[in-house]
Amino acid sequence: MGFFDKLFKGKKKVDFPPTPKWQPNLPIDINMIYEKAKYYTGNKLQFAIFQNGTVTFFSDRVNNIENSAKSSLDKIYNFHPDFKPLTMDDGNYLIEYSQPAFTIVFKEEIETHWNYIEQNHQDGICRAEVLINAQGQHNVFDRIGKICLFGRAKMFMDAQAPKVVRTFNPIKQ
Repeated sequence: MGFFDKLFKGKKKVDFPPTPKWQPNLPIDINMIYEKAKYYTGNKLQFAIFQNGTVTFFSDRVNNIENSAKSSLDKIYNFHPDFKPLTMDDGNYLIEYSQPAFTIVFKEEIETHWNYIEQNHQDGICRAEVLINAQGQHNVFDRIGKICLFGRAKMFMDAQAPKVVRTFNPIKQ
């Protein structure tokens, strides 16, 4: 038994990085994510899609899309997974992160599964995390905030078990 094992014997180990309890179990349409990611990046950027729908993209060409994608996702996961929502011209939401990555939450997905999102959004907050809304309230979310927590929960799932399922590599001009 090592030093730290002895030191922490009988004590619960703290999870790091912290992750939310919520692991959305709704179907993921990788083909639709692929088509929208091409559209949102103007068919010009390399990108990778992970199994739960997180997309990482590259403004400069990379030699190994999959390894670069995993590295980007790891930087989000091991730093602070801040997020910023964008309402897209087609009504979908794009949840941006601190690195060049996003999760798409489709308007049809929101309409079909709103009750699920609303009922589970608080489980999308990580241990000891405080998110402050535009009104300065702590962990109080409007509709867009709940949508963001839903998308971000899928990103956390991808970060914990990163598996690239599809890539896009436009032809160099």
